[in-house]
Amino acid sequence: MGDPLIPDHVDLAHPVIRRSYSLFTPAIQVLADTVRDWIDRRIKGGTIFGPSQFGKSSAVLNWLGKLLDERLKGSVQLIVWVHQDHGSSTSPRSFFSRLLSAANEGAKVRRDAATVHHQLVERLIQLANSNSSRYVVLVIDEAQSMTQREWLWLVQLHATLEAEGVLLCVISIASLQFNEKPRELAMTGSAHAAARFMLFESQFHGMRSADEISYVLSGYDEDTEWPEGSRICFTAGLAPRAYAEGFRIGTYGAHLWATLHDCLPVGYGGPEDFPMQSIASAARIILLRVAGAGSQWEDCLTMDCWRQAVVGSGHTSLMSLVSHYAGHRSR
Repeated sequence: MGDPLIPDHVDLAHPVIRRSYSLFTPAIQVLADTVRDWIDRRIKGGTIFGPSQFGKSSAVLNWLGKLLDERLKGSVQLIVWVHQDHGSSTSPRSFFSRLLSAANEGAKVRRDAATVHHQLVERLIQLANSNSSRYVVLVIDEAQSMTQREWLWLVQLHATLEAEGVLLCVISIASLQFNEKPRELAMTGSAHAAARFMLFESQFHGMRSADEISYVLSGYDEDTEWPEGSRICFTAGLAPRAYAEGFRIGTYGAHLWATLHDCLPVGYGGPEDFPMQSIASAARIILLRVAGAGSQWEDCLTMDCWRQAVVGSGHTSLMSLVSHYAGHRSR
């Protein structure tokens, strides 16, 4: 099995060990710019779509609110709700109560659906009145699992707020494949939801060039810090000797790009668009191998080492799913 991946001297609380961090990517920039443009135009809804494991949820949970605050100076209220599939057990009360919890953490939820619906409407009006725009943005992550009934309840909520002079914008974040279209969410039967919330769409991409990968990897070298306030980037904290001797993982974007191609499944039929899951997992393996190598750290950066890291990330299996689904859809 070889040496353990995590060296003994590395603090197990480090974000790279725990995988509790998010790196900024070009796709996140596009997402923020797109949503900002939609907000400026006061649309009723739109969909951000892309395959699973490409970094959409991380972008929404870790970056979108911050970036919109910087661009809009807090002029629009943003609610982020991670949808969970409850299947046929979903009721109006449970649906509205989960939305209420997202809009007002700690809110006391009443027993009957009508009262919970009223609470939610009042909360959204309160948020809308906190700025002159009277415009509230609801971002629904994992929106592909929304049921027909849930979309219809959301249409009813939207109509109720419109009658009160409040415009609710619904941004759906959906794990759809490259050759699907967001309006296919309307195949649940909710044409009313499609007409209100799905007229605008934008694709969320993965890494599409060696330069993009280098840009993302440089985050380990420049834009990260742990412990907080230490000014020690992730690369320096994990592999201080290698870092002092000039190692920067951001300079290996071309190595990773080439290896991602080499490790594609046989007969791959999808686009040249690689998931953040593969990049982050492979980079983590390389960083930890360098951290444990001491003075021999350069031996951990050969193309064969990068190949082992990419294979160890599950990249081939993930891209097999993308390719299989793309071929199935095209047929």
